[in-house]
Amino acid sequence: MSATRSDLAELAELAGREYAYGFVTDIETDLTPKGLSEEVIRLISAKKDEPDWLLDWRLRAYRHWRTLSEPNWACGDARRCFRSGRGPSPAK
Repeated sequence: MSATRSDLAELAELAGREYAYGFVTDIETDLTPKGLSEEVIRLISAKKDEPDWLLDWRLRAYRHWRTLSEPNWACGDARRCFRSGRGPSPAK
């Protein structure tokens, strides 16, 4: 069974209406700068109210990670892998 023009018009009209039933969910969200940095690590740690020793551990791990060389991906450049769909999807 395929949709008729009137079905599609009715669907478009319904989809364009303002929600009338009063149900609202307010969800607290936090935005961080794109990518991973000490600033982002500190922000997340503060949001989670983590102890200082854990923040220090995370920062040491991050600094070590920064010294590592990029892996040699099967398709060469990791950015090209992500764009081609051959690798995991990067967070958006």
